[in-house]
Amino acid sequence: MSLKLQEQLNEALIELKQSQAREARLLSENRAILDAISSITVATNKQQIFKELKNVLSLYINFSDFIVLSKNSDESSFNTILSSNPNYLDITWPSKAKFSRAILGECIILFEPNKLEEFSSVVSTSQSCIQSALVTGVRATITDSVIVMIGHKAGQFNLESRDTLSRFRPLLERALIDIERTEQLQQLVDVKTHQLKIAQVKAENANEAKSRFLAMMSHELRTPLSAVLGYIDILLGDVDCNHQLEILEKMESSAELLLVLINDILELSRIESGEFPIKYQWVKLKNELNFMLEHFTTLADAKDLKLNVNVEFNESLSIWVDSARVMQIVFNLVGNALKFTHHGHVTLNVSIENKCLKIVVIDSGIGIEASRLDTIFSQFKQADDSITRKYGGSGLGLTISKHLVSLMSGTIKVESIVGHGSTFSIELPISIKHSSQPNVTQPKRKLNSKQGLNILVVEDTETNQMVIRLLLERLGHTVTILDNGLKSVDFIKENMEHIDLVFMDISMPIMDGLTATKEIRKFCPRIPVIALTAHAMEQDKQQCLSCGMNDFVTKPIRSKDIERSIQAVIS
Repeated sequence: MSLKLQEQLNEALIELKQSQAREARLLSENRAILDAISSITVATNKQQIFKELKNVLSLYINFSDFIVLSKNSDESSFNTILSSNPNYLDITWPSKAKFSRAILGECIILFEPNKLEEFSSVVSTSQSCIQSALVTGVRATITDSVIVMIGHKAGQFNLESRDTLSRFRPLLERALIDIERTEQLQQLVDVKTHQLKIAQVKAENANEAKSRFLAMMSHELRTPLSAVLGYIDILLGDVDCNHQLEILEKMESSAELLLVLINDILELSRIESGEFPIKYQWVKLKNELNFMLEHFTTLADAKDLKLNVNVEFNESLSIWVDSARVMQIVFNLVGNALKFTHHGHVTLNVSIENKCLKIVVIDSGIGIEASRLDTIFSQFKQADDSITRKYGGSGLGLTISKHLVSLMSGTIKVESIVGHGSTFSIELPISIKHSSQPNVTQPKRKLNSKQGLNILVVEDTETNQMVIRLLLERLGHTVTILDNGLKSVDFIKENMEHIDLVFMDISMPIMDGLTATKEIRKFCPRIPVIALTAHAMEQDKQQCLSCGMNDFVTKPIRSKDIERSIQAVIS
């Protein structure tokens, strides 16, 4: 073999070894890229992505320091977000030509970086260490990022280093774009979550304010009404004159209806939540209707209107229905008819057909526009809802009536012509039975439990003190009155053996009834305590029972409620 041929063979062997070395290196880099993909895909933020990239690149590129710079797309300078050397933290890096080329995808070797404007913010002591640099970058959705690898020796990076970085760059770009999109979505979720929390707090505050207002109104309305109904009860027990008795019964019926209206307003939230109770019982509905409608006879006469009432079943017929709710529906419909009728008539027809109670209210009033018929049953809406509307009212009457009809599995319809009047029609499914006994006045109620009790009444309002004293003394009990909870605690400590029962008001000065009951229960678990309060919500009742009270009587104070409660707690 000639010398020339031998040289060519040696050169070919050298090139083959170099090629094999490059292939081995590329294979190793490819495995590293795959490993990097696995690591980067589980990263939750940019810092984790760059840390994984630094660890992988350190296997193939000899750098002294590793720095990551970042800025928003609209900003003019970069800030350090990651650095292996603390000297490069808290530095602002100008966005100049080299960095602009880098974020567009180039991988650039810088042979004298300390002389470039991009590195002008680095302190002089650190600049002396920057002898070479390898730079690339990525433009993502929101931010621009630049990777700077510093070499402490001149010529530390070569074309092979640049090519290695170029192969890793697409992986970095994809990871950064994905993580930014994830961060954007998370920010949107956080904003929406915050907005929903604010809305929830506002709604809860509004609902709480509504509940406080309703409770306050309940207390203010029930307190004077308590005295009125209490006096009626007392007079009903003592009056012998039939004429006066009839008047008092009508007063009682009107006051009871007023109480039903107050209760329905307070329980509007329960209606909306579907937890409103319907209390069915056997009643002689015709008598109750006649009593209630006498109130409207006076109103009709005052407006020179004719009120026609046709109840097409006899007094002895018993109907399985919630009479209080039926009375409220009729009250609302007839009241509205009289309110919006200025001449002519209002007619109420009540009949029973095919096991349905049919109630029809017809008036010759102002009528309702066809476009407004769909809204008259909506909460706080009226047919005339202009700012300077002629007719007042809360707008709750028809809303509550529709809810009550629905809860009793009935239907309500309206037909109306402007200027000619309206017709409201209701159908309620019922059961009926015939009674051979005439409807007579019930005899005075007798207490079936223990008589002659020593009862302590804790109540701060003088009129209510007088009413409950008279009611209890009429039943044969001995009554002691105190006007605040603190006095009751001291009194019971000294007279525990002589007290059989306590009626305890809730809202009182000095010490309220709940606190007083808790104190009493510490030394006296035996004596029954009955709450006596104008607060009528279900949560009020539960609060009373949880503090140690045995029963709950709401104001207005009625003798039947007093008797029932005494019978319930005295064995």
